[in-house]
Amino acid sequence: MFDIDQDPFREKQAVELYLKRTTNSYKKLSPTDVDFRILSESKSLIGYVEVKVLNSVMSNSFPLTVEARKIIKLRDKRLNAVMIWSCLDGILYLPIDNLYGDTDWDENTGELIICYKNKKPFKYVRA
Repeated sequence: MFDIDQDPFREKQAVELYLKRTTNSYKKLSPTDVDFRILSESKSLIGYVEVKVLNSVMSNSFPLTVEARKIIKLRDKRLNAVMIWSCLDGILYLPIDNLYGDTDWDENTGELIICYKNKKPFKYVRA
């Protein structure tokens, strides 16, 4: 299944905000892949990121949801993987190894969705 970019500008802003405190860089990947490849200062591959764009502020974004196939795609990379939710006032993020949620079928799309209700483990960066 191919993904159409939700909002390429906000995806780019989110990954830049995530990398703001580092000297790492990123590369946008194809629509059939995860969103970004994360590169070290020496341009070595160090991880991957998937961004989900939301039209809410961080405090009103829970429960966070994502299609299970996106988490599986990140896990298949076998390298550091981070899920980012881009909100209007910043980002919420967490390495996928620390994500614990409930699953349910989305009746509209037929997608298996993972829902994250617990706010505590998530890290954030304000825009």
